[in-house]
Amino acid sequence: MGFRAVSRPPREVRLSRAGKVFVVFTVAVGFAAVNTGNNILFLLVSLMLAIMILSGLAALLNLWRIDVHVPPGQLLNAGEAAVLQIELRNDRPWGAWLLELQLGPARVSWPYLGARTTVSISLPWTAAERGQPPLPDLLLGSSFPFAFVWRGRYRAIPSAHWPWVAPAPSRWDVTLPTQDVDGAQLDHGAGGQGDLLWLRPREEREPLQRVLWRRCVWRDPEIGLAAYLPVVVRERDADEEVWVLDWNAPALAAWNTEERLRALRAGLDRAVAEGRAWSLRLPGFSVDGRAGQGQLRALEALARQRPLPPYPPVDRRRAAAPWSRLSAWQRGARAS
Repeated sequence: MGFRAVSRPPREVRLSRAGKVFVVFTVAVGFAAVNTGNNILFLLVSLMLAIMILSGLAALLNLWRIDVHVPPGQLLNAGEAAVLQIELRNDRPWGAWLLELQLGPARVSWPYLGARTTVSISLPWTAAERGQPPLPDLLLGSSFPFAFVWRGRYRAIPSAHWPWVAPAPSRWDVTLPTQDVDGAQLDHGAGGQGDLLWLRPREEREPLQRVLWRRCVWRDPEIGLAAYLPVVVRERDADEEVWVLDWNAPALAAWNTEERLRALRAGLDRAVAEGRAWSLRLPGFSVDGRAGQGQLRALEALARQRPLPPYPPVDRRRAAAPWSRLSAWQRGARAS
């Protein structure tokens, strides 16, 4: 009868300096109790061993039914220090203390997670490559209750939840063409100096100079309303110039995929900074906008552009169940 190899998330256990001192002190008291036969020392050693065992059980119970979730659809910029949103969920009827999350070199602590509570934690993260680079396994641990031993377990992040990374702007100064486009041809390009059309909510990363401050509605904690920052939408003048960020521009013909995307990102950032209308044209996809309006869609389109660059391998820490090694031994015996 063969055994099927079963993998389980690996665990990590680290003994702190205080824990090492406590273990050495326990061993010393134990030797003293054996040599002297003092009942008080035996009682003290028994108490210290009980504290060690109970602290280990409490640490395991502290991580029980604590779930970690990375929300999909996050957008980062290559080479820029950003934050990765991670959700911690506690489904137990009691809280959890001294939690710690580690993702590669990044680390963040959370002192207390209430019962049946979900919180969003910002983890510092810097992506080096464009596209959807793989994330290492997420390590969730705790040093509860006495900080003698740090216990943790790894959690794999599904590939569908990896964030998309927009390209970094290039260091070149690329002269991109402009053309006159009728305002009716750019649905997302409103916001010029023409007649007032309507007010719309401010989009993320849109300049605050476009907000009509006298019509703002601030957050009211009593009724739970979020802040509303209105932006004036005006009709574009018919002779307004539109910056064309074209993948097939002659100035980009000799460059590879990543160099083109970085150049287009540089042109997009400049158009947003100067408040100009722009039109991003990629193979099979196009985005139109003005200043910061439509910028997130354009950045996501640049991040998803194929082909994606190759990524370095990521260390996946996977431990096998004890019976999987027996299965491997059986396979070797059958092969021989």
